[in-house]
Amino acid sequence: MLSKRPYLVPAFYDWILDQGHVPHLVVNADAPEVMVPTQFVEDGHIQLNISPSAVRDFHMDRVGISFEARFGGQPERVFVPMHAVRAIVDRDSGQGATFPDEPEETFPQSADDREGAPAPKTEGKGRPQLRAVPGGEDGESDKSTSGSSTRGSSDEGPDDDPPPTSPSGGGKGGPSLRVVK
Repeated sequence: MLSKRPYLVPAFYDWILDQGHVPHLVVNADAPEVMVPTQFVEDGHIQLNISPSAVRDFHMDRVGISFEARFGGQPERVFVPMHAVRAIVDRDSGQGATFPDEPEETFPQSADDREGAPAPKTEGKGRPQLRAVPGGEDGESDKSTSGSSTRGSSDEGPDDDPPPTSPSGGGKGGPSLRVVK
């Protein structure tokens, strides 16, 4: 049976934040694929503050939860697969959800779902960089999308204006935007 955890954990997370409270995650630190600082594990479990003010680069999907947080002043990368989540609770009220081990549960494990998992550390690589990608085949916007159109009804409103061109983008070899109708 497909696990309820990947659906309920994000729902409780959003609900706790909407209350203006602090969500805490209780994790089975001994589960496979868990990446947490082991010096803070007690009795095989660790409790993590996952509020937006306590973590950076937070990502949650059906496979797991990943983020960066400080432990004892040191930044650490954390990954918690959904199967390792034991509870998500509101620190202020104690309300939340607990999840027992259920052998018949199945969890998503595809490579597409693993995008939130931290990549193995590689030395010498910097942060990812954004770069402009030329639009269209020759770098110019598609001329067939601008200009007049043949609308059958006059109550649909006027045609969209063609996109403005800027000196820094567009034209041959530069990035451009294309109006898609």
